[in-house]
Amino acid sequence: MKIINSPLQGCYLIKENVIDDNRGHFLETYNYNYLKEKINVDQFIQENESFSRKKVIRGMHYQQEPYSQNKIIRVLSGKIWDIVIDLRPDSSSYLNSYGVELSQENGEQLFVPSGFAHGFAVISDHARVIYKVNKPYMPNFEKGFSPFDPQFNLNWPFSKQDSILSDKDLNWPLFKKDVR
Repeated sequence: MKIINSPLQGCYLIKENVIDDNRGHFLETYNYNYLKEKINVDQFIQENESFSRKKVIRGMHYQQEPYSQNKIIRVLSGKIWDIVIDLRPDSSSYLNSYGVELSQENGEQLFVPSGFAHGFAVISDHARVIYKVNKPYMPNFEKGFSPFDPQFNLNWPFSKQDSILSDKDLNWPLFKKDVR
């Protein structure tokens, strides 16, 4: 595994080391001890999976303390445009965003620290995405805002009109700095 800094404080790309031979390939997708040493991750307690078709946007989501989550995002099949926004007021990258393509082919994962909003758009015909989290999903602590919030000017691959969103994602309000 190789850790690559992103432009946002505490957010990293994780590049897998793929070993190919005549049988296929092998790769280590998660190594707690290595990641604990390199980026001080917590132990993950849950793994979630989503399957979505092209033009689906999921986001922008986060959980409030004490259930704010660290995540590792990985694409098992297909391709997504993944976007995170730093919502930590004390961070040097506060309210900045970062977008990156994650796919089965590029073998990159994204470590998203606690205090970030997260969302993604499916840019292949379909995508299967898994993400590890260090705290459980707690509906009463879930928050979000519109993925098309103009104050962030996020670079989605599809317009709002061409995107497929859940009713919940369509109805999130715009982000307010005082409500995290």
